[in-house]
This record gives sequence, C-alpha cells and structure tokens, in this order.
Amino acid sequence: MPNHKTFLAGILFVANVTVTGAMAADRISYGTTSLKSVHYTYAVSAAKAINTYSGDNVAVTVISTGGAVDNLKRLSRGQIKMGLGTYSTIYQAYKGIGKFEGKPQSKLRGLWVYATALQAWVVRKDSDIKTLSELDGKKFTPGQRGSATEQLVIQMLEALNITPDLYRTSLSDAIAAVKDNRSSGYVKAGGAAALDGTTLELRSFTPIRVLSFNPDQVRAVNDRFPFIRFTTLKQDEIEGIPETTSPMQVIGQFAYNDSLTDDQVVAILTGIIDGKKIQEAAFPDIKKIDIIQTSLEMMTIPLHAGAVKFYRSRGAVVPDHLIPPEMK
Repeated sequence: MPNHKTFLAGILFVANVTVTGAMAADRISYGTTSLKSVHYTYAVSAAKAINTYSGDNVAVTVISTGGAVDNLKRLSRGQIKMGLGTYSTIYQAYKGIGKFEGKPQSKLRGLWVYATALQAWVVRKDSDIKTLSELDGKKFTPGQRGSATEQLVIQMLEALNITPDLYRTSLSDAIAAVKDNRSSGYVKAGGAAALDGTTLELRSFTPIRVLSFNPDQVRAVNDRFPFIRFTTLKQDEIEGIPETTSPMQVIGQFAYNDSLTDDQVVAILTGIIDGKKIQEAAFPDIKKIDIIQTSLEMMTIPLHAGAVKFYRSRGAVVPDHLIPPEMK
C-alpha cells in the first residue's frame, strides 16, 4: 500500500494534469436566444458537438440571450465570442442599413448556417386572395409583433408597393383573427420545406392558401434587399400546396473577424460537421441539409477567414463574395 505522501503526490499530479488540460482549451462564449426557443435547443446541441469533437482546443459555453440584435450588442462589447441569429438581421448590421442605418459593423463574419426556415404567406382560401397584390387594403398580420419576420415582411411589402391594412399583433391573436374571419391572413416561418405547427393546426379547421412570389416580385424585393433569399417548392412538396415561391429566413452563427482566431473557428466547425448526429438528435430539421453547402449558398456576409480555410480543407469551393477582405 502506498504511503500517505506518495498517495497525495499522485492526487496532485492528476489534478495538475486535469487543470492543465482544461486550461489548454480556449473558452468560447456563445450568445444564442431565449431558453424557450427551439433554436436555443439547437445551440446547446451544437456546443455539445463542438466540445465532444474539439474539446482539446475549444470549450464552448452557451448563453441565453434576446436573440440576434442582443447578440450583436454583446459581441461589440466583447461579452461573447460568437452569436446566433437570422442572416437578414446580420446582413443589415454588416451593411449599416435598416435599424442599423449609418452604423455598419464591417467586422462581422459568417461561421455556419444550420436552418433555412420557409416564410409562408398564408391567407384564408375563401378570401379570394390569390396573389400578393390582392393583399392591398386587406387586414393582414405581417408576422408576430416585434419579430424578425414582421420586420422583413414590412420591408418586402414596401418594395412591392403593396399596402395591406396591417394587423400587428401576437401570433395567437393573428391566428384567432383568421379563424374568426376578422383577418385575411398572416406570415409565419416554418421548417426548411414545411409549414409551422400553428399553421398546420389552423389548416385542420380553416382551408388556407399559401401565396407565391412571381419572378418580377422576387426581382423587386432583391433589388431593394439583396440579403433576402427565396426558394421554390414543388407541387405537393408540402401536402396540398401547389408549386410556390416563398422567402426563406436563413439562421446561423456569426462572429467578428477578431473575436475568434482562425484556429478556433477551424476547431468549432470541425465539431459542427463531424458532430452532426448530435445536432440531429435535438434539431431534426438539420438532417435535411448539407451544412457546408447550405452555408456557402445562403451566407450573405463574408466568412471568417478560419471558416474559409475549414471549408476548403473539406473540398468545398468558396465563392469569391464570401472571401473576407483580410484574405484578399
């Protein structure tokens, strides 16, 4: 049996190795969103994937926040190293437009995209509204009051010169108004190619129509707001819905060019790509996408230099518009 001094020395040696190992991993604070959001659940799984596959290099800690705008503020104050948000918001902050007019955050860089949420423009089928222009003068909710959806929809309506009688309210009130025929419809983001649960529930009681953007309307929106992405769903890709072109809300992670090092970003993305199954367990929609391909197709601001290096190391061709100024 070892004597007391030998035993104590062994404990101290193990403790020292543990502490040294923990100190070797760079601590990364990750601003996310509300605890009740499914996107917070995703963020926790993303952090788990990173810490599982790259824990020797980085240790990610998830912080619940108020979402994209709050994360931008925290990033600028050095309170977090990276954040989560909609890329429509991030692009506007990067360019200094919209709510960020005259205050561009040119240091913003993209990391990865994990969700493309279909933005469905829903109306009652018996409203006889078949096109976007027929929303003119009709009572319509542009998205839950205060949401990123609401902001985007109002911007698109202005670009298209369509002026509904906006009924700005909560999602539950908007749906109740459609059920009671007090409102023609509303806008709500869902899954990658799916209506959200509240809209599916509404459809079981009230026949609905999903409005489609025609090519001229897509061009008109993109002329004003090039950061807004669109997708076209095939007939019955959503059961009972004809071929439809709708906006997409792109959701992902961002950082400053100097809030994370290139090596830290490579370690983070290694965990995200190699640990995809961990994320799928918490956020099933991610099964439908190739994270690298989706990120390179949907990103609206330059990538972090570390992300460029990582994606190239995995055989991807990074488009020129995603190469950050510091790599040119």
